[in-house]
Amino acid sequence: MRSGGTLLKGSICALIFLLVLLSGKLYAHRPLFVKTDITELENARTIPDPEISRGIYAELAPGKAHFYQFVLQEDQEFFAQMLVPTRPRYKDFRPTLALIGPGLPAPAAEIPFTLPPNTGVLILPWEDKEVFFEPFTQTRYYMARELRRALTAGTWQLAVYQPEGKGGKYTLAVGEKEQWRIKDIFAFPAIWFRTRWWYSPGQTIAIILAAPALAAFLVWLLLRILK
Repeated sequence: MRSGGTLLKGSICALIFLLVLLSGKLYAHRPLFVKTDITELENARTIPDPEISRGIYAELAPGKAHFYQFVLQEDQEFFAQMLVPTRPRYKDFRPTLALIGPGLPAPAAEIPFTLPPNTGVLILPWEDKEVFFEPFTQTRYYMARELRRALTAGTWQLAVYQPEGKGGKYTLAVGEKEQWRIKDIFAFPAIWFRTRWWYSPGQTIAIILAAPALAAFLVWLLLRILK
């Protein structure tokens, strides 16, 4: 009987822990980490299913631009937004987002890339909106105003650059439709680690070292409450 009660308590603890993980995860964008060279338009990173909510994590080298490409199968509204980690080294890093595609105007000012034929560009300079706290990874970001525009079916590109040539880490959020699969739940530890490590390796190491002691304390506390 005693072993059965212990098992029940353990199961309740595990269920509570799983619910915490899932509740945090539902607030997160599905992550994409840029590891390839996307500094040329012909090497643009493809964004699959641009209506799906994603967070693209990248680091822009000084004096460079990053390029992304997505295809719309039908006319639809497109959403994108820039974020920058609130780390001291990035306090002056505010990248610009540019939408490239048909039917857009010619650039009113100089841009650091050549437009493809029969396309124009919509420039969205950084404009502070708020500081955003991401509960899933416990990280904070400077958030720019969003790009929200009705686009026609076809191929479109995005460019990310800093007009003064500064470099730094950024997150490009696209899409607003939350879609998580069962296998994403099992990938939770890896997603958390990769995002935290990208944000701050030093902070991540400190959290990992402190986690076992905190977990042991929480389990002890829950067991005492459930007695």
